[in-house]
Amino acid sequence: GTEGAEMCIQLTQLDLALGDFFASLDRRGLDYAVVLTADHGGFDMPERLREQALDGASRVSADVSASALSAALGPRSGLEPKGLILSDGPAGDYWLRTDVPEGLRGKIMDDAAAILMASPQVEAVLSAAAIAATPMPHGSPETWTLAQRARASYNPLHSGDFVVMLKRGVVPIPNPGPGYVATHGSPWDYDRRVPILFWRKGMTGFEQPGAVETVDIAPSLAALVGLKVPQGSFDGRCLDLDGGPGNTCGAGE
Repeated sequence: GTEGAEMCIQLTQLDLALGDFFASLDRRGLDYAVVLTADHGGFDMPERLREQALDGASRVSADVSASALSAALGPRSGLEPKGLILSDGPAGDYWLRTDVPEGLRGKIMDDAAAILMASPQVEAVLSAAAIAATPMPHGSPETWTLAQRARASYNPLHSGDFVVMLKRGVVPIPNPGPGYVATHGSPWDYDRRVPILFWRKGMTGFEQPGAVETVDIAPSLAALVGLKVPQGSFDGRCLDLDGGPGNTCGAGE
């Protein structure tokens, strides 16, 4: 979990290692810029979150698992229950078995959605067709709906026949074990947002009040080191990294 003793030790060791590295660069008289970020966000274990007054934090029930859905829907459809619905966990992408007749697929998915939405732990169930019909979102992801967030990561070759989104604070690990008490991968901002820190000696520090994206890192660093690149080379935008009167993106940006 993000607040566990193990994570505190890991961050302390990372801080010490980076401190030694930067001190080594300083002894050599080198000028350098630092960028720290992460590949994804994270969430703490729900047992500790409830102690910290997040009442909605919980572990997902087995009722929303692919095996539970298969057991419930197999007899209704007259098909072998085992493996009728498949998934790699109790949230995210779910697939119907490939031998399910085309005429039954829609009915089984509708029935699965009804069972899932009856659970107090499920926020949304979106079919692949509904996701594909959603226009690709633009602008800041923090303003996107759940359907738009699903659309942004949808791949027709790999995504599920439907996607299950748990409510905020529901951790998709039914039974925790040693080294496996929390995870990531939900559509919620605690899993999506990451820290992005820029630092350079002599730079005036500040906290960016608006949303930025990881794709903004490359153009910001390119401008900082004076790298000339053709217009449109980056998906992101240049960020002025100095809170003082200067502009690290150059005049007029």
